[in-house]
Amino acid sequence: MNALETVHTYFDALTAGDARQLIDLMSQASYYVKIGTDENEHIEGGQNAPDYYRHHTTSTEDFTIAFDHLDVQERDTVAWFYTRQTWQLKWQGVEEELAMRMTGVLEKEATTWKFVQIHASLGVSP
Repeated sequence: MNALETVHTYFDALTAGDARQLIDLMSQASYYVKIGTDENEHIEGGQNAPDYYRHHTTSTEDFTIAFDHLDVQERDTVAWFYTRQTWQLKWQGVEEELAMRMTGVLEKEATTWKFVQIHASLGVSP
């Protein structure tokens, strides 16, 4: 998979609630960082990603993502992405519609692209 396909696989696994796939896409590097939209939503170190994604997928239902924009750039062993999206989901039983803005960095580990950084923020409500 190239970097673009890896980014699409991430969002497909997120909406499908596939924790195993999400975990497989994350680097286990100590410098891995995931920053979410909630006050204490940050993961440091790839070894902490599995618990985060297991919780996320078990807390989320009826999840769809509409892409307003997606750009993925790939150079040798590093890639990055930027996306604007509208998320519709039920989070811990509450229906939400969120204007999401996300950026991230991927590194090629051997022949596989892995996420080493993901940052999400809320945009203006759709």
